[in-house]
Amino acid sequence: MGWLRTLFLGDIGNRLDIEDAEREIERVRRANSQTRSLMSSSSATIRGLRKEVKTLRNESEKQKLAIEALTRFLVEEKIVDQRKLEDFIVDVDAEDGIVDGKLAIDPTNGRLQLNANPPQKETEFKGHRIRILR
Repeated sequence: MGWLRTLFLGDIGNRLDIEDAEREIERVRRANSQTRSLMSSSSATIRGLRKEVKTLRNESEKQKLAIEALTRFLVEEKIVDQRKLEDFIVDVDAEDGIVDGKLAIDPTNGRLQLNANPPQKETEFKGHRIRILR
C-alpha cells in the first residue's frame, strides 16, 4: 500500500510506511531474540544431559569393575563356589518372571519389580538350575 499512501498523502504517507516497517522490524527482532533465548536454553539443557549421561556411564563402569573384582575375589578365595554363585544369579534374575540377564523396573515407583510368589518349579536353562515362577 506504500505507493498509494505516497500518492495521496505525500510525506505523511511515507512516514506511515516507515512506521509500519519499523513495527515489523521490531516484531522480527523480538521473535529473533526469543528464538536465540530458547536455543541457548536448549543448548544448556543438552549440555547438562550429556554431562549427566557421562557421569552415569562412569559410575556404571566403576560398579561393573567392583562387582567383577569382588566376584573373582570371592571365587578365588573359595569363599563362594562359582557354580552356586552362577545358579544364585540366575535365581535372582528369574525373580522378575523373565530370565534375561536383567531385573525389571516397576514404572510406577522406579523400584525393582519382583514377584512376591516364591518359585514353584525348577528346571535347567543353559546348564543352570532355575526356578520358574507361575
